[in-house]
Amino acid sequence: MEEPELRVGGWEKQGGRRWFRRIFALILVSALGTLILGPTVVDYRPAYVSSDSMYFPTLWNGPFDIDYSKEFNGHLKISSISYESSDSESGKLIVISISSLIDLDILNMQTVIIEKVESKARDEGLELKNGKIVNEDSLEIGDGAYQWDANVTEKADFFKGNEVGSEIIVKAYFWTIEAAPMTNQLATEIQEFQTQTVICIAFGIDIYTINQATEMIGNVKI
Repeated sequence: MEEPELRVGGWEKQGGRRWFRRIFALILVSALGTLILGPTVVDYRPAYVSSDSMYFPTLWNGPFDIDYSKEFNGHLKISSISYESSDSESGKLIVISISSLIDLDILNMQTVIIEKVESKARDEGLELKNGKIVNEDSLEIGDGAYQWDANVTEKADFFKGNEVGSEIIVKAYFWTIEAAPMTNQLATEIQEFQTQTVICIAFGIDIYTINQATEMIGNVKI
């Protein structure tokens, strides 16, 4: 009489353990699949300023300095394209596109953006200072924006025509596009997890130049 109850109880416990092992195995396989297949299925998807812009290609030129790179062992595919004001000294716009299976919020979106801005400013020979978050209520494009003052240094490249120590305005807009399409056939099962983050960094000698770059940012497409 006692044996069936023990067997049933034993099967219930065993079944619970079996389901736990299956769920754990599924999570493990999914994680490993993402780690292994991530660099293969994520595509470069460069963002660019369309000719719909009021200022491009009339008062601004480009694209220049087209660059492709990878981070986190290929899980982040990054493209970078720049545009320059036609006078070759008043303004520059850098459009960065990051394709990934990783939600950048996990990596701390603010940190990612600041690192990109610091890196590009350093490349331009600029020293950042006085950063602030732009009031989101005033934004017309993107999910958010940051702004800095910067000084021209003796290492300046594009802005070398400006005096050392002169001020440059730096403004960065960013937004994320969920579930960006992937062309690789291996992505079929995990396509819904890919994200596309766009970071646009504008450098200008005055607010007029920054406003031109901002209008161009409003016409960025992928």
